[in-house]
Amino acid sequence: MEIMDVLKEQVESNPILLYMKGSPNQPMCGFSARTVQAVMECGQKFAYVDVLSNPEVRANLPVFANWPTFPQL
Repeated sequence: MEIMDVLKEQVESNPILLYMKGSPNQPMCGFSARTVQAVMECGQKFAYVDVLSNPEVRANLPVFANWPTFPQL
């Protein structure tokens, strides 16, 4: 499966999906930590993808989403 198809499937399969650095329990940057906190304060469940451990996602998501930085919600 091509990475763009994988990204599309991830986005379409999850009502709330966070592409972040690290995990919700161990965010690896302040912006990711703040985003996790904001979503959790809303009481919403969400899926996440750690872009640091998924270099192909990290390289291609900015093209897919037309946004250059992380996190992306």
